[in-house]
Amino acid sequence: MSIRAVIVDDEKPARDRLRRLLEEHGDVEIAGEAADGPSAVRTIDRERPDLCFLDVQMPEMDGFEVLRRARHLPRVVFTTAHDQYAVRAFEVNSIDYLLKPFGRKRFAAALDRARAALRQAAPSQPDLLRVLEEIRAGLPGSQTPPAREASPARIPGRRGAKIVLLDPAEVLWFEAEDVLVFARAEDGRFLVERSLAELETLLGAGFFRAHRGFLVNLSKIAEILPGDAGTFRIVIRNEARSVVPLSRRQARRLREIIPW
Repeated sequence: MSIRAVIVDDEKPARDRLRRLLEEHGDVEIAGEAADGPSAVRTIDRERPDLCFLDVQMPEMDGFEVLRRARHLPRVVFTTAHDQYAVRAFEVNSIDYLLKPFGRKRFAAALDRARAALRQAAPSQPDLLRVLEEIRAGLPGSQTPPAREASPARIPGRRGAKIVLLDPAEVLWFEAEDVLVFARAEDGRFLVERSLAELETLLGAGFFRAHRGFLVNLSKIAEILPGDAGTFRIVIRNEARSVVPLSRRQARRLREIIPW
């Protein structure tokens, strides 16, 4: 199977490197290049490539806007130095990312993913663009404010090489270990690349900061048990009856939300 590819990046060295890497693969034909969003839209619609290596952040028009404006929707491998939360979430749709700087091995893996995706039916444009907009709303510096009611639809979490889009309603709690933050769900623990403070703001009233290292889903609280020196323990409503610490200060705040 021959793959027609387009390269989109506002930096010429980045385009040149992608071209050199692609030229090492005999089944890929480079159909065109673009250095900005508007020319990317024109190139994609004119060449109708199977695959597009697309930078996320560009002047005038970002990669998301390119996909929204283009009439033709190719498979996409994002190439970016930023916005890891967004690009990782695209893996669930068989769309890969290359986080700059990347090596030959990582590039080859992305191209293999693209080959596999191209052998499958392509996602419909409305479905993919809906996902694009959901993720774009959470990007730092986005011009479009997030459309939030109570909480985001999904939180990207990593376990090994697997990316899972977690439903906040199914997360039992978030916990911090040094600089890392994990989401704890019934089926395990997932690395989340946001701080607890960011998650507390993002998730709103459905989650409570029980302790400086724990953010608990209020709907998952089963019991509150006394501890030592005025502290408490929160028993989680799960099969393991997990326990999360509740500080003395936060216990007073929790009483305002759930009288007990």
